[in-house]
Amino acid sequence: MNQSQIQSEFEDLIKNNPWWSRFVGSQFIRMFIVFIAQMVYRCMQYASRSLQEGFISTASKRSSILAAAEDRGYVGRRISPSTGIAILKNLSERELQLPIYTKLLSDDQHPYMIMDAIEVPINESKIVVISQLEKITITKTVTKEEEFLSVIIPIDISALCHQLDVYVTIDGIKTQWKETPQFRLAKNTTKAYVQFYKPTEQIGIRFGDGSIGMIPPVDSIITIDVWCTSGDITLVDGQNLIPIDEFDYLANSLSIITNGPITGGASAETTEETRNRAQYSVAYDHQVVWGGDYTYFLRSNIGGITWLKVWGEKQQEEATGKKDLANINNIFISGHKPTKTQEEFESEIRGVLHSIPNDLNKTYTYVKTNEKPFTIEITGVVSASLVISDVIVNIKKALEIQFARDSERFDKDKVGNYQTIKLNELWAFVDEMKLIPDFDLVAHNMSKSNGLNDFVYLDVENSVFNLHY
Repeated sequence: MNQSQIQSEFEDLIKNNPWWSRFVGSQFIRMFIVFIAQMVYRCMQYASRSLQEGFISTASKRSSILAAAEDRGYVGRRISPSTGIAILKNLSERELQLPIYTKLLSDDQHPYMIMDAIEVPINESKIVVISQLEKITITKTVTKEEEFLSVIIPIDISALCHQLDVYVTIDGIKTQWKETPQFRLAKNTTKAYVQFYKPTEQIGIRFGDGSIGMIPPVDSIITIDVWCTSGDITLVDGQNLIPIDEFDYLANSLSIITNGPITGGASAETTEETRNRAQYSVAYDHQVVWGGDYTYFLRSNIGGITWLKVWGEKQQEEATGKKDLANINNIFISGHKPTKTQEEFESEIRGVLHSIPNDLNKTYTYVKTNEKPFTIEITGVVSASLVISDVIVNIKKALEIQFARDSERFDKDKVGNYQTIKLNELWAFVDEMKLIPDFDLVAHNMSKSNGLNDFVYLDVENSVFNLHY
C-alpha cells in the first residue's frame, strides 16, 4: 500500500464526519497522511523482518536459527580437543602409578589430561596420550517427580563442552544413563535422556515422561560430568606440563614433556552448518543406512574434516573390476583431516562408529587415502609497480587455501561429494587475482581421481613460479 492509497482510504473515512470533512484535500491532511504512511511502512517492514526470522532457511539471527534447530531436536557438533603424546619420566625413588584422567597444566594455563592409567618404574620413562580436557561436574537433586525433567548447563560451560556423561543416583546406587535421540525405542523403565541446544547457547538434557524414558524419582541425584576443552589450540613440542589439583603431590616426582605438538582440536559447528544440517535432521533422525547418512553422521561428530568419502559394495567392485564376497555389508570410508595421520583419523572414526546401534552386521573398512600431489609451473609478466617476491607469496598463499592438501574446497558443501581439481579452474583462479596480466600455466603429474580414495591436490611448495617484469 503506497501513500496515495492510504490518503484515499483515510479521506473516504473522514468524508462522513461533519467536522473532519472540511479538511479533505488540505495540506494538513496530506502531512498527516505522510506521518501515517511512515508508521504503516515501518510496521510492515518490522512484520516482514519478523516473518523472515520464523523460517530457518531465511533467518539471519543466530538465536532464530538455534530456536528452529531446537524445534527439530537437532544438536550440532560440539568443540573437540587437541590430542598428542608426552613422555613421562619417574624422578622419584619409588614406582609411580597414575590413574586415567590425571590432571595436568601447561605453561599457558590450559588444562590437560592423561588418557590412560599407567605405571612408571623408577628412573624409567613412558609414552602417554594426553588431551586438552578438563572435567566439570554439575549435580541436581530431584525434588519433584516431573515429566520431561530438564537440566540446563550454564552458558560459560556449554561454550567449552565437548561431551556429557549423565549419571543418576537412586537409593545410593549410581548408574550411567544413555543418550537416546528422540527417545527411540525407550520404554517406561529405559534409563535414557535426550540432549538439546537452546537459543541462549546452552546445552541441556531432558529425561522421559514415564512412558518413553524413565522419570528420575524424588530424592535421586543427577550428576552430569561435562568434559570441557578450548578446542583448536596447539601446544608445541618440548613443553613442560605439571600435575595439578589432587595430583599436585606428583609435581616433584614426575617430568612430563610433550613429544611432538598437541594439536588437532576443532571449533564447534558454525551457524551456517547448523542451519543446513538442522533442515535435514528430521529425515536423517540419527539412523545410519546409506552413504550420505554416514557422511552426515561422521561430520556431525568429528570436527575439522576437509573431505570424506563413504562407499559400498557396488562402488568398490566397480573400482577393482572384480566381485568379492568380502565386500558384502562392507562400508568403505576414506578421508583427510589436517594435523591427523591416517592412523589417527581412522582411530577417531572407529571410535565414533562404535556408538552406532543396530549396525546390522556391517563391517567398516577404512581405506587410506592414495595421495596424488601434482605441481604447476607459472611463467608470466608482472607489472613494474609490484614486487615480484610479494606477488609469488600472495599467489602461493591463495593456492594453498584453495587447492592444497588441507584445503576445505574439496568438499565445500560438506556432503561427501569430493571435487577434483581441473586445470581450467587453476588458470581462472590465478587470472582472477589480477596479479599477473600475462602468464602461461602448465601442470606436471596431474592425474585423475578414482572417485573414491584417490586424493589429488596441488603441491604448492614444489611448484615453480617464473615471473619477471
